Amino acid sequence: MAKLLFAILALMLLSGLSFAQDKPPVIFLPEEPPRPEHDAFIDMMNQVGIDESNLGYRPKGYWTRYPDPADIPYKMLAFDDLFAEPQYIYDFVRAMALSVEDYLHPEYLAGNDRGNSKGLLRVVYNCGVRHQAAEFRDYSASLWAEVDESEPLLSAIRSIYEQTWRVYRYNAIEAASDFPLIEEDLRKAIEPIDPRIQSEIAETVLHMLEAWKFREIGMRNVDYKKALACWRIRHLGETQFDGLEYFPQLDDCARDIDMNSIYYAGYKLLASSELLADTLKMLRSSLKIDWKNQELNVETPIGRIVLGGSGKNEHRYSDALLVVDFGGNDTWYGAVGSTPSLDIPVSLAIDLEGNDHYINDDEYLPSQGAAIFGAAVLLDVEGDDVYKSKRLSQGASMLGIGVLADMAGNDKYEMWTSGQGASYFGVGVAIDNTGDDNYRLWGDGQGYGGVGGVGSLINRTGNDHYWAAPLKDEVYRIDRFHSADSANYSYAQGCGIGRRGDITDGHSWAGGMGTLIDLDGDDLYESQNWSAACGYWYGMGFLYDRAGDDIYRSANWSQVCGAHFCIAALFDEDGDDQHIITGKVSDGIGFGHDYTVGIFLNRGGNDQYRVRKSGLGFAINMSQIFFVDTEGDDQYITGGDGKNYGMNNFNQNNPPVLGALMHLYSDQICFFLDQRGTDKYLIEDFDTGKITGDDQRLTEGGEYIIPTETQRDSLANKRYYGFGRDYKDWMGPEIEYFRDKMKKKKNEFR
Repeated sequence: MAKLLFAILALMLLSGLSFAQDKPPVIFLPEEPPRPEHDAFIDMMNQVGIDESNLGYRPKGYWTRYPDPADIPYKMLAFDDLFAEPQYIYDFVRAMALSVEDYLHPEYLAGNDRGNSKGLLRVVYNCGVRHQAAEFRDYSASLWAEVDESEPLLSAIRSIYEQTWRVYRYNAIEAASDFPLIEEDLRKAIEPIDPRIQSEIAETVLHMLEAWKFREIGMRNVDYKKALACWRIRHLGETQFDGLEYFPQLDDCARDIDMNSIYYAGYKLLASSELLADTLKMLRSSLKIDWKNQELNVETPIGRIVLGGSGKNEHRYSDALLVVDFGGNDTWYGAVGSTPSLDIPVSLAIDLEGNDHYINDDEYLPSQGAAIFGAAVLLDVEGDDVYKSKRLSQGASMLGIGVLADMAGNDKYEMWTSGQGASYFGVGVAIDNTGDDNYRLWGDGQGYGGVGGVGSLINRTGNDHYWAAPLKDEVYRIDRFHSADSANYSYAQGCGIGRRGDITDGHSWAGGMGTLIDLDGDDLYESQNWSAACGYWYGMGFLYDRAGDDIYRSANWSQVCGAHFCIAALFDEDGDDQHIITGKVSDGIGFGHDYTVGIFLNRGGNDQYRVRKSGLGFAINMSQIFFVDTEGDDQYITGGDGKNYGMNNFNQNNPPVLGALMHLYSDQICFFLDQRGTDKYLIEDFDTGKITGDDQRLTEGGEYIIPTETQRDSLANKRYYGFGRDYKDWMGPEIEYFRDKMKKKKNEFR
């Protein structure tokens, strides 16, 4: 525009004209291209002749052979509505991420507006409990304790004896017994503890007694023998995908347990743990106390109470109710902040500071913030820590609520399966607030919702590495059916997996909700099959990364992928990212099979996408897949012989075969949209790694619709809509469906 004005001015001067004339010359400038009144997504819908009513699925009872959602137990509260209105999936996931932004932010954790230490409670509510139980809000855990002023901790322990109907003072024949002298022994053990610490620990003990009471209420209808039979189930994730083994005792317990009471017990632990940690940190900074010798180890009817001084300690307990360590580089063995048995159903562990090691070598022992038929929390406040375990650990649960929260430090997490934010029929949350962290597991974790469960992995800041990619020679979790290269199953990094019982015994359980949220940092996500925002059999899998130059590398059926009535979504809000599918089958970065709703959104940055075979907005069998890259100079690299860029299988099962009646009433929609930037569409020989030319199927500024009008005229079922579009320079408004609409409290998020 400036060059044009300069040229016009030069012509005026050459012709002897001047601005001093009585009548200035009329200058005709080219008009700006009109801005569309609607956004690019709406524009694409208009071009193929659909609107919002075509989005999603609303299954009917007359859809023969379709697994009617009314008859599939353990569905998540949000599933049916998000399945019917996928345009609200972004808002749903963004609200969870916003809770992480707000309630784990240092200003909130230290601010006066924080209230009664509710940061952890509110994050676990928004990313966990709310998706299982709508009868809760995130106001508080209703903590209340009347602490005795003269002997606070002794009095609190006495309350445990009284409320559990245990004898506190032994007597016989109208006289006190000579032994055991429970009260005298407790008084001697407690006496060296500073009174100010006693008072705070006593308050927490009373809170935990209340949590224990609600856990007992929650188990009132559960058969103890069946619960015991469930206890040693540790291969649940591996056996439910295709209904390999049915556990009737687990089905019965899931129906009989009062999970709201279990969650309320978890509320008590979360709020009291944060309150105690905050108070102890304040005492350490303001009072002269001999912290090294503040040590205690006593038994109670509901579990052991342990205080570790500020030195280098080893903690090894199989019956802990409460363990608090005041500092030092400690080693924790076995069940830590976890329910070690049905007899110890609530457990809390707090470590204030130090570079600690948490080690559990027993694959049948839940550990490091894990619960079965109960509630458990591990809170590590500060330090560079190492967590090693095997199964059901590091923020995990089965018919319970388990939370691991590490608030600061560069940490390492390593385990086998069912953890790092994983759950079956409950809530499992792993939280890491700050630091550069490393996560490794075989599978079934890192934000994994197994049958009926909500599993969330939350990492607020840092350059993090998520690894769920062992080769079959390392760990044998082979997936021959879905990959020519026989990659392993991962079920990780935002994955919801249900029990497909329609091919075995007819017991079909809905998958849960698996979520991985990472706000800031340059992150590396590595996995193999069925991972990185993946759903299966009424499951939901979400991965949200707010900022950073990230690398996503997986094998097949991953990075927004699903099969059989499920939801998957990956949202990356900023950064120069790489999305790499290494498998020989591919089907990822936006792929769906058999009524999958999938959304891939990458906002900002110059990104690269590499898919050897099919993917990048490809769907089959009445799925709906939406691939959107909003801006940046991007590269799309494929092998050239797959199905990509909004393709679908309109010519299969058309007309529908017997048993596919529901196809007549469903819309298959595949959208590929690159909104802005100068982009390249390339073909690569993946065996040699050489670029062999430009992809002619879609080019910069190009588009295509499939099926074409001619093809559509010949179809019995015309409800197929495939659209690939590269807008060279979209001038319209932001896509409304993916616009952040929530209020931000912190300046850096505005």
